Amino acid sequence: MNARMVCLVSAFALLPLAHAADKKEEGRYLAKPLKGDYYVYGGSIGDKTPPTPKDRKVSLMFTGPLAQDLFDHIGPDAKDSCRPGPDYRERNRGDLTCTWTKEHGYSCYFGLDARTGKSMHGSTC
Repeated sequence: MNARMVCLVSAFALLPLAHAADKKEEGRYLAKPLKGDYYVYGGSIGDKTPPTPKDRKVSLMFTGPLAQDLFDHIGPDAKDSCRPGPDYRERNRGDLTCTWTKEHGYSCYFGLDARTGKSMHGSTC
């Protein structure tokens, strides 16, 4: 009888730990995960120059709900866009460029100079 009781109490004691392991890790404050990618380079973004300690830049691209939200809030469509046409829209604000394409949906791009910490354009066009 005592062995059964010990097993039962142990099972109930371990139950909260099992549930805690199944929980998703909470984000920072109200932060949400990002979808996207980044590219580290040297020289100009269109070049295929590898980064160096004195010339290191990062181009960041993100998609999904954040890209759509920023696209909706950064202003009207650009008059001179990279690819004029009904299947492409572009909006710019400072070094941030957000686009919508029929094929890929919403995407935003910006860049950072890793040496200075200053923002810069993150796409070739």
